Amino acid sequence: MRFGFHLFMVDPAEHQAVARTADECGWDSIQVADAPFFPEKTAVPYPYTPDGSRFWPLDIPVLDPWVAITAMATVTKRLRFLPSVLRLAIRQPLLEAKSFFSVAAVANERVALGVGLAWMPEEFKWLHVDMKTRGARQDEAIQIIRLLMKGGMQEFHGRHFDFERLTMAPVPKKPLKIYVGGTTPPALRRAARLGDGWVSVIHDKDQVPAVIDELNRYRREYGREKEPFDIMMHCPDAQSLDDIRRLEDLGVTDLQVTPWSAPGILAEMGVGTIMQQQPPLAVKQEAIRRYADSVIARLR
Repeated sequence: MRFGFHLFMVDPAEHQAVARTADECGWDSIQVADAPFFPEKTAVPYPYTPDGSRFWPLDIPVLDPWVAITAMATVTKRLRFLPSVLRLAIRQPLLEAKSFFSVAAVANERVALGVGLAWMPEEFKWLHVDMKTRGARQDEAIQIIRLLMKGGMQEFHGRHFDFERLTMAPVPKKPLKIYVGGTTPPALRRAARLGDGWVSVIHDKDQVPAVIDELNRYRREYGREKEPFDIMMHCPDAQSLDDIRRLEDLGVTDLQVTPWSAPGILAEMGVGTIMQQQPPLAVKQEAIRRYADSVIARLR
């Protein structure tokens, strides 16, 4: 089992210190948010809280994910970083591939790409992207990024993106992983069909077997059941060593936790209940060390 945590709502001024601490004591990954802007009002509710409300202040500072990752990668040696999740459906994949590969070069390839569709109609409207085609656009964008990762001259002719032969450098020495986020059946199917893994939002441990069964069923359907596949699960009630071992037996490869949050938080309370807890930096660092000593070290 690998272990990581998310930095949404963590002060950007703390990112490097938090990353250094995690790097020094055996953590495996850090996830960062992607939020180009926050509309004052949204046409649809937020999908990951019980009442549909946004749990963060709209003026919260959120760095561009590639900037945040670069800043942390330059002060660490081991940690892997990924956006969770990059709103790929509102972005131009050629430019996004350039950013991804550039950060990979700076970070000694300690990066992965987590992607999602984006949920706010305002993002699509104001960036002049058709929200109705977001699934198909993201599918093509994933294919384009994988194609460009190969290096050399490449071309792509799809319904939504089309370009003649071109080359991009630098590219990674080996393929970097692309994870797909989302909890709906189409999202799970996309992860099974196009992803190297799946990124969850938040689940109780009792919900995990059904989700993994569904993912595995889709992977068999697409003939990918024998390929490596990572499952990055945020499961706050998996607190004991036995809980974590059971998740690993089910196929969870990466457990996402928030070491400085209070225990006893359940999925139905919403991800915001965890992320709103932001103690001082020194408290965060001590919690990162304590979890590494009491959990990570004992499972390796």
